[in-house]
Amino acid sequence: MSKKITYGMVGGSIDSMIGEAHRNAILSDGRASIVSGCFSRDYKKTLKTGKKWDIKKDRLYENYLEMAEEESKKKNKIDFVVIATPNVSHYEIAKTFLEKGINVVCDKPLTTTVKEAQELKQLADDNDLLLCVTYSYVGYPVISLARNKIEKGELGEIRFINVQYIQGWLAKKIEDENKQAQWRLDPNQSGLANTTADIGSHVENMVSYLTRKEIDNLCARLDTFGESRKLEDNSTVMVNFKDKSKGLLFMSQIAVGENNNFSVCVYGSEGTLKWNFNQANKLTILYEDHKEEIVQNVDEIPGTNIGFKNTYSTFITDLINKKNGEIITNDNAHFQSVNAGLRGMRFIEKCVESSKNGSVWVKF
Repeated sequence: MSKKITYGMVGGSIDSMIGEAHRNAILSDGRASIVSGCFSRDYKKTLKTGKKWDIKKDRLYENYLEMAEEESKKKNKIDFVVIATPNVSHYEIAKTFLEKGINVVCDKPLTTTVKEAQELKQLADDNDLLLCVTYSYVGYPVISLARNKIEKGELGEIRFINVQYIQGWLAKKIEDENKQAQWRLDPNQSGLANTTADIGSHVENMVSYLTRKEIDNLCARLDTFGESRKLEDNSTVMVNFKDKSKGLLFMSQIAVGENNNFSVCVYGSEGTLKWNFNQANKLTILYEDHKEEIVQNVDEIPGTNIGFKNTYSTFITDLINKKNGEIITNDNAHFQSVNAGLRGMRFIEKCVESSKNGSVWVKF
């Protein structure tokens, strides 16, 4: 194995929940150290964050352009950059670092348009760089077990997939004082969609990862219940897959009392598979005659977001192996690569297209 690898971060300042989540996940893996950053547009915040994380001042930057330029010149340049900023800036930041020869890890959704995502894929592949998108829920060990069971045919022929991801944090008008709500509901920062992009992208990725099914067409209704909001806070999507199986995906951020209720049901001809994030290390499989199989992962570390940690562990392993001479690309990577990010953007765009045209069926 090569020596410990290094990384930098754009966004995710000291008062950012997502920045802490990224850093803690990487820290718990233990093989990568943060050595540079541009954590905020406010340089004082960047300095404050850098001090907390023991980063030398000469590797703290006023903007991401300067960071990419200066890091690319260094003999000990960072191995990858983490992008933890609002959606609208993902494309430009990722593009800048890829052009400077630096691998990228980006929050989802990857971009705000399919065209931008396609450009990033082309750029990453042309420069032989890895681009990871942090779809962290598929990092839970039981999700891999579920995937294997489906792949081996233990559920029989998959007929229907029902996924719900419901939250309640936007049930009331909080955007006047809540910064997260402000940018997520602002099309100038969030892009085409809110709920469908924010949590719907996780839903689409989970379905694709678990079942490997390809969407043929979809019909979406994007609702806006919050007064004067420009983007949706509730989303319902019917899906037809290419193998003739069906799906219903429901995402909401206006469900009063719900915190982070992400649940998956896969209905096959021989069995039903169920998973819920509230018991993320547990998988339930139901068979005929009320027979039930419970699969649990008992190795979960208390207080650790194991999905996020495993997302980074998988990426870091691939990156180290690539540095040591293995042929690792975005097409054969073990992490959720730019390919997943591009597919996710297509899902978001198609949902918006369907809804704006009266919830018509659109080809995927």
